[in-house]
Amino acid sequence: MEHTVAVRIATSYAGASRRLDVAITGSRAVLHEDGRATPFDTERLWPVVRDRLPPLDRLTADPPPHREPRPAGVPGPDWADRCEAMVAVAVVVEGAEPVVRTWFATDDGLWAAAPGDVRRARAGELAELLVWDVTGALETLVRRAAS
Repeated sequence: MEHTVAVRIATSYAGASRRLDVAITGSRAVLHEDGRATPFDTERLWPVVRDRLPPLDRLTADPPPHREPRPAGVPGPDWADRCEAMVAVAVVVEGAEPVVRTWFATDDGLWAAAPGDVRRARAGELAELLVWDVTGALETLVRRAAS
């Protein structure tokens, strides 16, 4: 029996919200949005998701070729008022804690948020961590199948 990694992506941009659900089973995936199913190869996860994100370079940047240090900085007190777009990603595999990450694009950069913490994010971080989290979830399923 093959198990599935589930990914939910919620976005908000220009007054509109969007929800994408991705089901990944091995090398195949299906994106569900507004009652439509779009099948694709799992290796194309980032390009498929990127095409559906708010059209801001800081959200759609490809992962950097090498890990880069996180930029320093915390947002100012009015950062939430300057938010242009939000992307939240949840990766779930049965029997494991979900991984939830959220990014906010403002006029002066990209911010990653976790409960009680907001920090400046690197360009390409959304892509890098989406692929990292899904890869980790798939590896969890492989380890379970082998035991």
